[in-house]
Amino acid sequence: SYFGPNSGRPIVRGLDGDRLKITQNGVNSLDASSSSPDHAVSVDPLAIREAQILRGPAALLYSNSILGGVINLVDARIPDQRLAQRQSVVGRMGSVDGLRSAGVLAEGSVGSFSSHFDAFAKSTENLLTPVGRIADTAADNRGAGFGVSYLTSNGYVGLSYSGLNSTYGVAEEDVSIGLRQRRWDLAGKAAVAGSLVRSLSYRVGVADYAHTEFEAGAPESTFTNQGWDGRLDVELVKMGAVEGVVGLQASRFDFGVVGDHAFLPDTRNAALATFGSFVHTLAPDQRLRYGFRIERAEVDAPAASAGFTPASFAFAWVKDLNPSWTSTVNLTRTERAPNYQELFADGPHVATNVYEVGDRNLGKEQGFGLEWELAKVRGPLSGSFSVYYNRFSSFIALQRNGYGPGAYGQGQQEQLARYDFASVPADFFGSEVKVNYQFVDTPASKLGVEWYGDFVRASQRDTSEALPRISPGRIGAALHGLASGWSWRLDATYHLAQNHTAPDETRTAGYTLVGATLGHDFKFAGADARFSVRVINLLDQEARNASSFIKDALPLPGRGIEASLRLNF
Repeated sequence: SYFGPNSGRPIVRGLDGDRLKITQNGVNSLDASSSSPDHAVSVDPLAIREAQILRGPAALLYSNSILGGVINLVDARIPDQRLAQRQSVVGRMGSVDGLRSAGVLAEGSVGSFSSHFDAFAKSTENLLTPVGRIADTAADNRGAGFGVSYLTSNGYVGLSYSGLNSTYGVAEEDVSIGLRQRRWDLAGKAAVAGSLVRSLSYRVGVADYAHTEFEAGAPESTFTNQGWDGRLDVELVKMGAVEGVVGLQASRFDFGVVGDHAFLPDTRNAALATFGSFVHTLAPDQRLRYGFRIERAEVDAPAASAGFTPASFAFAWVKDLNPSWTSTVNLTRTERAPNYQELFADGPHVATNVYEVGDRNLGKEQGFGLEWELAKVRGPLSGSFSVYYNRFSSFIALQRNGYGPGAYGQGQQEQLARYDFASVPADFFGSEVKVNYQFVDTPASKLGVEWYGDFVRASQRDTSEALPRISPGRIGAALHGLASGWSWRLDATYHLAQNHTAPDETRTAGYTLVGATLGHDFKFAGADARFSVRVINLLDQEARNASSFIKDALPLPGRGIEASLRLNF
């Protein structure tokens, strides 16, 4: 949901917001990123070790709404094992936005204790695009985190503290956001010598988040989110052909908005869920994966409250056709409770430039998904191909409903288009493909070619109208290799034009983005070092993201080069 270089959330298969949950180590990020596209995700990129994209039964460990999937960001701030002594320094510079970034990381173990520390500073200038520099897109970010764990013979227990400060522009004249989050996390795991349970693991995150939106340097509105989220995972002993995980997750957060642009009331949000994910080996070449998640969600506002009990289930039949090829059929039934914005919004939403009105009588969002995937995992040719169809009997979307009352905008009163949250029947269907062929594949030398593409189409079923801000699809190819210690990649991606648009939505033209990367590992003053350089939009194409609220005002970055250097001591 591109809202300039500093904010935006991922969109997967046309699904965004709370339909695509972002978690940190399995618990909520506890920020305000899902309430508006100009709100950044409060994540320190230096600390992230792995970004897991989960679908099917495994995704039900973290969310009821899984047709888009779950993105679980994993860091190492709470070590779960003994760590070798290591210190890292990384620096980055970029031309397209004047990027200047530096970070440090240190971790190691002493006796039964392991520790981790990281810190970073990053600043950018206004973004350069093929149509010129875009004002009010600069940013300044600072973050740090520290964690320590006590290791035992059968597990660990650890605690971490992190902080993030960010000031960034959102491509609106004289508008900027100042963000602050402080967060504590507690985590642990213990092996259990029992007949039913193999291990117990737990994690609790507690966060204090706030950001203030400034106009011409003066504070206008402040968004706050104070709360906690915790989970207990119970790994079960394998019983016959079945193994799995069950658990509980609970959360509570108070979300508030004050100021001239407060379009949401203060709300208290609470949820309690039970979940499970299992693998049943039917035969040496067949597996059945299945999972469930049942949740109780409640939203309390000053004038009203709402409660829901969504239940979601998923099944995946995996068949090994031979040692190289695997076929998977996924069947998913999901329910999602409407969030505080969909229920109680009532006011001008400055970021989207519309007057939003919630519906406190909304029911659960309900969907059914069917997917088939064919994958090849061995040999010089590898890849996967999938087709999917997601059918919603009730999809919560914004629907045009005339005009709202006068609203503040750019120093004057203006009438905004009114959009109401409503449940509509909707269909999503699409396909994804990725194929790689390795001509050469040795430890010292590699050469391969990759093809990839994806496509999604989303419409209201009763009117056949397109749903808004849907990516039209893309196709691309890349050549990559390794020679004399240098790794490289050259890729070109054609993004299709989007002409299947919602009413009042601007169409986007197709465009081609060409990029390249080059990296080299070497020794420097006794340290392991890696140098890399990346070129983006080599042809300096004017490109506009079809899924962006501000695609008419803000094109994607122009031609640029970014270099980085990492030293590991």
